[in-house]
Amino acid sequence: MSACLYVKRLAVVLFRHTLARMGRHKTISDEEVLRIARAAFLKHGHTATTRAIAEAAGISEAVLYQRFASKDQLFFAAMHPTGPDVERLLGPEDPPDDAHAYLADVVVRVGKHLAEVIPVALRILTHPSLGPAALARVQPPGPAALREGLAQRIASLARRKRIAKSSEATTARLLLSIAHDWALTSALAHGPSPRGVRDLKELVDVVWEGLRPRKN
Repeated sequence: MSACLYVKRLAVVLFRHTLARMGRHKTISDEEVLRIARAAFLKHGHTATTRAIAEAAGISEAVLYQRFASKDQLFFAAMHPTGPDVERLLGPEDPPDDAHAYLADVVVRVGKHLAEVIPVALRILTHPSLGPAALARVQPPGPAALREGLAQRIASLARRKRIAKSSEATTARLLLSIAHDWALTSALAHGPSPRGVRDLKELVDVVWEGLRPRKN
């Protein structure tokens, strides 16, 4: 092979290698981009910049806009609430016999879940572009499922005489309200109270006095 031909072939190989390197972009899923964007919007609100989000994701701002057409679209996609994992939060459909401990654990789990959800909801509600259409898209899908699921489990406890008979729906609403109020207070205070979940458990203790099985 002549020296001239060798140099030409070597140049072609190097050129192709350079093109391959130029075309190789860091791969990151949309889910990971949304996770990074959610963290930025939670910290800075709508003032978080797409440039900062793109840098944190390791992509260019142009690539970010190829995936999400506008900053508002990115915001609402990142902050869209997901429904609660009812089974994880409420446990089995037939709860354990220790109804007092079960209800306390449920209220604590739901309280912690809501403490994560409420800050996201507050950011959404203060977004300058929020209107009826956007609000309908970001409505959390879970409260009714939680109420119905907890009411069913309370009914199971009542049938087995682990708690006194009462309105299952009302009791479920009351317990979930306790969890919600605690979570809202924590969110507005930018963190749980020093007493933490003890406040929740003490409130459940008060409710339990009305649910304690009656001795014949």
